[in-house]
Amino acid sequence: MALLISVFLCIIIIYLLTRLVQQTNEPILSRKIFTGIETHALIFIDDDISSMETVVNTLVRVIGISEKQAINLMFRIHKEGMAIVWTGDRNSAEQHLTEIQRAGLQCFLTEIVSNNL
Repeated sequence: MALLISVFLCIIIIYLLTRLVQQTNEPILSRKIFTGIETHALIFIDDDISSMETVVNTLVRVIGISEKQAINLMFRIHKEGMAIVWTGDRNSAEQHLTEIQRAGLQCFLTEIVSNNL
């Protein structure tokens, strides 16, 4: 069962990364998504409880992006059901995840696995 869940999460992550790369004309983050040193990603999941304003405010406060970028991400989360909102090192990812969860939002942390090993 754990293997099935892992495979499912990998498929979702690959799908999200592919969609993110395909939509280069829509600026989401002010930096490249992957510079090669990122080891972890935060993925927001849409829920029916949190307001759009809460999602935007949390993204701005925790991730440190502009309000416009946060609104774009919020709509992507709402439309697609989930979205990668941040990539970076493990310690920062865990800190961001804690703050996001304190705000009552659905988010999870995943490790980025490189095929270049």
